[in-house]
Amino acid sequence: MKIRPLRPDDAEQAFQLRVAAFSAVTRDDYDADEVYIPDHHRLVAVDGRRMVGHAGAWPFRQAFGGHPVPMGGLAGVVVVDDRRGTGIGSQLLSAALDHMGDAGMVISTLYPSTPLPYRRWGWEFAGVHARGTLRTRDLLDVPAPTSGIVLRPYTPADLAPIVAVHDGVTRTEPGGLVAGERWLRRALRPDPDEPEIVIVATRGDDPVGLLLLAKTQPTEGHGSYGLDVRRLFGVDRDVERVLWRAVGYHHPVAARTSFVTRPAEPLLFDLQHGLDVSGALTMRFMTRLVDAPAAISARGWPAISATVELEIVDARRPANAGRFVFEVRDGAAALTAGGSGRVAIDIGALSSLYTGFASARQLAHAHRLTGATDADIVALSDAFNAQTPFLRDYF
Repeated sequence: MKIRPLRPDDAEQAFQLRVAAFSAVTRDDYDADEVYIPDHHRLVAVDGRRMVGHAGAWPFRQAFGGHPVPMGGLAGVVVVDDRRGTGIGSQLLSAALDHMGDAGMVISTLYPSTPLPYRRWGWEFAGVHARGTLRTRDLLDVPAPTSGIVLRPYTPADLAPIVAVHDGVTRTEPGGLVAGERWLRRALRPDPDEPEIVIVATRGDDPVGLLLLAKTQPTEGHGSYGLDVRRLFGVDRDVERVLWRAVGYHHPVAARTSFVTRPAEPLLFDLQHGLDVSGALTMRFMTRLVDAPAAISARGWPAISATVELEIVDARRPANAGRFVFEVRDGAAALTAGGSGRVAIDIGALSSLYTGFASARQLAHAHRLTGATDADIVALSDAFNAQTPFLRDYF
């Protein structure tokens, strides 16, 4: 058994491997035009001619401190049924970490089907992706916009400007996915099995927002259909309000709408009687620093001065392990080899601190940050400026 890069003639076999692992069927029709992770960022485990495992890394960026950080979105990690528990998954994760490091992906984020193997390899819970449902008719209480915004159907010619709008919005959000054109092309590709509505908001001639709305089965036993807001974003609140009201007009035939909700959901401040969210489902993503010094340099930082001498424990990436001086000055930070190593932290805990998901005090209470004085904890808290990171997108 060996791990190697995916080749073009592997594509269908890799597709069927993913289908068998993540769906209720064992095989599906293969689409050679499927938009997926670029082949040069995919790895396969092979035993002779048989493919026994797969892993890929989307070349994303993820925003922290207002700066988009090069991120490998680990996905499609699969081992065939009869070879699970034999170490293939660990070999794939090891090779994927090396690949992401070589490709300049200084952090990695994933949605775990089970967290334990990823935690063993240094990933840790680092943010949320939350969904809920609301009464569709309540969306008509959203205030009408104060500027001229026109809605029209999406066309493929809108892709580039819509990517710019999407990435411009998400780069301002803690943990936001700065996805790029390939991901949005995949997200906006019509699904033949689901009725979808894709609407572009324009101001003048310029696209300024997008709504991707899917019709689903009714959720309350009545109505013609339910609604699922797959994507809704705009350059400002007026644009979002127009798009939410467009969803609200479906209320005579769709009683409830599901949507991705943000930790400080703007609808909380728009709806007159509050936001009645039910059926909330929260998923948590995991993040790992692949190249800790580069990741620290790439992130945005507050304009403070702080220094903490760290001992980083990372059994999987030796370049990240050892004594480092963490220093923040005037909106920039560095992790430099040296120092006393007085404050010890493992790479998973550092990754969760990095995103702002876990605070320094929480990690100290969990004994994942040891040797820290109150002054160290305050310095780390001020530097990482904890706020709940979230992803609108699931990959």
